[in-house]
Parts: sequence; C-alpha cells; structure tokens
Amino acid sequence: MENNENQVSQKRLTSKAKRILRAKSHEIKPVVWIGKEGVDKVIEEVKRQLKDRGLIKVKIRRTALIYMDKKEIAEKLAKETDSEIVSIVGHVITLFRPREGWKRYTSKKTKKEKEKEKAEQFIAEFEKLRKGKL
Repeated sequence: MENNENQVSQKRLTSKAKRILRAKSHEIKPVVWIGKEGVDKVIEEVKRQLKDRGLIKVKIRRTALIYMDKKEIAEKLAKETDSEIVSIVGHVITLFRPREGWKRYTSKKTKKEKEKEKAEQFIAEFEKLRKGKL
C-alpha cells in the first residue's frame, strides 16, 4: 500500500502542465457519468476511456453525491485508475493519464540545468565538426 501511495505522490503534474490540460479540456464533453450505483461501477469504463483518450471528463450526478463527496469521488477515481486530477468544476471532474508515460509530465528541470544541457549539446556538435575538418 505504501508503494502505491508513493507512486501517486511522484507523478504530480506541474502547475504549468495542469494549466495546459485545463485549456485543452474546455472543448471536451463528459464521457462517463457517475450515478446512484457509485464510483465502483464506472472504474473500468474510466480506465478504458483514459487509455483511449488520455484526458477525460467525468460527470457526477446528484444521486452519487448522497453517498460520497465529489472530492472523495475524484480522489478515488484518480487512485484506482492511476491518473491525475486536473480540475473539479461544479459536478465535472477532469482526469488525465498520459499514454506515453508519466516521466515527460513530472520531470521539472531548473533553468540552469536546461542551459547546461544546451551548452553540452553545443560543445558535442562543435567537437564533431572540428574532428570532421581535421
């Protein structure tokens, strides 16, 4: 159980990535609805939709809110489907799970690291050119 919780904390999206995903989600319509049967009935469908689309919206009906709070529903869905909550607006939850893996979205490099990487690439290209001319 601890290992699973550790994985959830490791795959946090950066605020910039969340902002971009929120912007992309504006034109998306909800593809899964949670009703009186609760979250357990729709988890497999959410997994399938996340696999196909990556970014989905889930609509919560009022009858589902009798048993659980919408924040609890969102957290349970995210945990069970190995996804990240992008936003909760009204009764709509936006979930994201990258199809190509989490590494791209969670690695955050500082400006110095990016500059150092560019400098190393430049030096490597320069050395190739220099060796080619000699």
